[in-house]
Amino acid sequence: MDLVIQKYGGTSLGDVDKIGHAAQRIAAANGSVVAVVSAMGGTTDAMLGLARELTDNPHARELDLLLSTGEQASAAALAMALHELGVPARSFNARDGGIVTDGVHGCASIVNVRPGLIRECVQTGYVPVVTGFQGVAAGTGELTTLSRGGSDTTAVALAAALRAQACEIFTDVEGVFTADPRHVADARKLDHLSYEDMAELAAGGATVLAHSSVELAGAHRVPIHVRSSTTDGAGTWVTSAPPDDGRFTAVGVAHRTGQLRCRLDGVDPAALTTIAATLADLPMPVDVLDHLTDGAGYSLRFMVCAPDRDQVNELLADLRAAGAYTGCHWSAPMGTVSLVGRGFRPHHPQVRLLPDTLRTAGVTVRDMTVRPRRISVTCPEPDVLKAVTRLHGLFLTPG
Repeated sequence: MDLVIQKYGGTSLGDVDKIGHAAQRIAAANGSVVAVVSAMGGTTDAMLGLARELTDNPHARELDLLLSTGEQASAAALAMALHELGVPARSFNARDGGIVTDGVHGCASIVNVRPGLIRECVQTGYVPVVTGFQGVAAGTGELTTLSRGGSDTTAVALAAALRAQACEIFTDVEGVFTADPRHVADARKLDHLSYEDMAELAAGGATVLAHSSVELAGAHRVPIHVRSSTTDGAGTWVTSAPPDDGRFTAVGVAHRTGQLRCRLDGVDPAALTTIAATLADLPMPVDVLDHLTDGAGYSLRFMVCAPDRDQVNELLADLRAAGAYTGCHWSAPMGTVSLVGRGFRPHHPQVRLLPDTLRTAGVTVRDMTVRPRRISVTCPEPDVLKAVTRLHGLFLTPG
């Protein structure tokens, strides 16, 4: 089937004119298109605000139903715009689209895609417009939403299930850059990235693609094309890469703010695996920094987003009650800055240079973690953008 998936984010559907522009792009495509849509810009945040005004503890099932209305409105509106252009289209909700999840409200994972109705729609000359960010739970049929950025994941999952030629992600930027161009003036657009590099950038805080979508694309070898929704530029392709030659190579810098560092002290060595597995199973991102040995036993340090602290604390309390550790300490708000690439080794001269260079620039480095594809430093929030600019200048600015 000569088919592409086109995903339109909230900023690409922000008003009537933008919805019309997306419809025109679909109408002009060569070959068949399946469109996947996010809620119109600001809708999800508005719905979350409404829920918080009503209650401090929104019921998870009802919150999912509330949030899902944004994508349903976008799908119907885009289908109407296509009809106006003479293009037959049909909007699909998660149930009609065959998106099956594990049933976890608020942060579900896609476990299966049954795209029979979508395939029939394409074969009869219609454009299916599918709601992103949501699915129905296997077994119960309850509507569930994915985590933030879940429309990207929906689009990639459909591309894999329908064996599409590519998954095009239309957004408000021209592609993937070596750093956030809003903060780094000399950031450069990348023409091509490997799945592995893009996954590390997403894990480090780059928001152009959801991390789960990149992992899924890599597993199914779905080519992703990140493109601007307002121009016809070349964008950035995310595909497989040639074999790694092992050389130190920097690709980009990503950052996160609004994070907290947690340190567990007096960790029972026999419980390290259990603690790590518990943190890995959490529905929110947790970045384990390291575990250290001192006179009082083991310590374990990890980073989480500040809003997730209470939920993490609930699980930690159970582990503490079971004797897994003796003390828990949380930091003030911090940020993480990550250099992404390959060939990173702790004793490489460039790696050893990195923390001293940041300190010279006035950045207070709290932690540094070196992985083969990502070097991450934590620092106070006011130092984050200074660190991003300094690392980009050191490793990614020519000359």
